[in-house]
Amino acid sequence: MAKKFKWLIVFIGVFIVASSFVTAEKWYLFEDKDCSILFPKKVETTSQQVASELGPLTLFITMYDASQAKNDDNLVYGLFTSVYPDSVIHSNNKIMLPGFYRGAIDGAVKNVKGTLLSESTITINDYEGREFRVNYSEGLAVIKMRCFLVKNVMYMLQTICLTEKENNVSSQKFFDSFKLKM
Repeated sequence: MAKKFKWLIVFIGVFIVASSFVTAEKWYLFEDKDCSILFPKKVETTSQQVASELGPLTLFITMYDASQAKNDDNLVYGLFTSVYPDSVIHSNNKIMLPGFYRGAIDGAVKNVKGTLLSESTITINDYEGREFRVNYSEGLAVIKMRCFLVKNVMYMLQTICLTEKENNVSSQKFFDSFKLKM
């Protein structure tokens, strides 16, 4: 009996070691000239013109709709990039940064008719940014965003997930993979 138990323990140990070599689904590296980030699937970038107080801006949208994907805790992954006139909006202008981020956060919350759940100051490569969470669709989902103004370029990273799946590994992997090429 003790011998059978010993072999069972050895078998379980071998199984655990062997299963640790099974690779997770491959994520795809999206790169442009200034940044890179991992997405669960291959993505393409589109653009659209957006009206702003500064005149029309081009918004570059790189998004993966995971709502139909099996085994994904998020509904959407997104990277949004826009270039502002250098003479008006720039990360070196530390006086305007709080108001700039306040406008970006309030605008994002208003656009989805949500409520702000949390907000914090973050940095990447010594550039100040904001991370915030928005209650969306009356508590059905949570939008998590990170915004960075780097020189005159705004990077906005976003995941959307059902509220009960908010703190998931895939979302963290997505946000942590964002790198600036500077």
